[in-house]
Amino acid sequence: MSAALPQHQLSIPSRPQQRHERRGTRRFHESIPLAPLIIERAPQISPLHTHPILDFPRLLSSATLELDHHTLPSLFKACRDRGAAEEGQQLHSQAVKRGFVSHVLVQRSLLRMYARFLDCRNALKVFERCPQPDVVSCNDLIVGFCRIGDLVAARKIFDTMPDRNVVSWSVMVDGYARNGHLEIAQELFDNMPEKNHFAWNSLISGYLRFGRVEVARKIFDSTRTQWSVVTWTAMISGYVQNSQHKEALDLFLDMQVAGVMPNKVTVVSVLPAVTDLGALSKGRSIHAYLDKTGIEVDSKLGSALIDMYSNCGCIEDAVSVFMKIKQRELSAWNSIISGLAAHGRARYAIHLFHKMRDEYKIIPNDITFTAILSACRHAGLVEEGRRMFHLFTDYYKLKPNIRHYGCMVDLFARAGCLKEAVDFVDAMPVKPNSIIWKSLISACRIHKDVELVGWVCKKIIESGPRDSGSYILISNILNDVGQHEDAGKVRKQMNDLQGELS
Repeated sequence: MSAALPQHQLSIPSRPQQRHERRGTRRFHESIPLAPLIIERAPQISPLHTHPILDFPRLLSSATLELDHHTLPSLFKACRDRGAAEEGQQLHSQAVKRGFVSHVLVQRSLLRMYARFLDCRNALKVFERCPQPDVVSCNDLIVGFCRIGDLVAARKIFDTMPDRNVVSWSVMVDGYARNGHLEIAQELFDNMPEKNHFAWNSLISGYLRFGRVEVARKIFDSTRTQWSVVTWTAMISGYVQNSQHKEALDLFLDMQVAGVMPNKVTVVSVLPAVTDLGALSKGRSIHAYLDKTGIEVDSKLGSALIDMYSNCGCIEDAVSVFMKIKQRELSAWNSIISGLAAHGRARYAIHLFHKMRDEYKIIPNDITFTAILSACRHAGLVEEGRRMFHLFTDYYKLKPNIRHYGCMVDLFARAGCLKEAVDFVDAMPVKPNSIIWKSLISACRIHKDVELVGWVCKKIIESGPRDSGSYILISNILNDVGQHEDAGKVRKQMNDLQGELS
């Protein structure tokens, strides 16, 4: 491991989530920039219609928009760039109707649009009508098939190409690597006439994605001096994903010694390693460098810093980071609410939750509710927890998972609402896990409810959990109240279970 650089020499740079994200969907008109798109030979659009794609049917009917082999490629590109699949299909129909679909520039732009939308069926239809598809069109179709996992179709196009360029080879290597066909990816890579950074990165990332870290590192080290920040970051991220956090942090320091300046993505990738190792001083050095160099801490980077400080026990620093983020996206709110919940600051977490909804109009997701229910559980806020769960299921119509159910059961159990906890478990549409059973058993012991222990024991035996911890807790409770014979029976069941597992 390279020696750590002094703090002033550090050059350091989780998926931010969209505001108003409900199931990750947004209306088409909400995703379009306000600035009008300049399209060749398209008319000037009034301020009420800031993008021709939105209004082209009206413009066509009023004869103010002319469709031909010059304007159609630009319009298809606009649809492609903005994810306007429906409008793109309508334009395709107009191209067919007006006889422009056989024009080579129209075909190429149309194929690229369908490939970007991963509509490979229509892309292939366009491709098959091209008399002489160029290498760019072939590459577009290969990319589309690789992204949907149809490597057979992608390889068929690749093998029949009269001419291949470095992009053709690279996207096939990437397709095989992404889908776990590492031997084929390696074979193609070895046969490449010319290798580019994309192909190297794809191969390294593929090995990392499927846990073959040593192979990835060997490739990385073979030509380390050539690598840009992208490759260094991929290798660091791969170590983190494979829970090799010390190696990730070591490589991060080596990166700076090599004179490669980390960027925001690098920092977001390495901060989980800092958190896992509890290397708070390294985390503070990273943060100090960001401040010194003026690198903006956006919502994505801010979320990583908040998680690092929270998990290292510095909740005030986490709050400070949160307050300085200018545009707070849902990921940042989730991080600070989770951190406050873990530190017992339930009231503040709930305050920020309501502020997020009421003032910033941001829609929470299942991660948000896991955090806020956890806050209620730790603080014993039963009524608030009930309200949050109903808000989650009834207002936002989100589907709870086992963690949400576990928070509610533990909330009721800790507060002594054992009947409500039992009723809640009975009504759950999913099978309780060992954590939920342990919550109930622990509550029975605290509140000395032996009768309920019998019910829980019966349910545990019926559900057949593979965790002996629940049986130990039940046996201890029965011993506490003098039911030694029953405790012995439970112990025997536990021993039988361990025998089955061995």
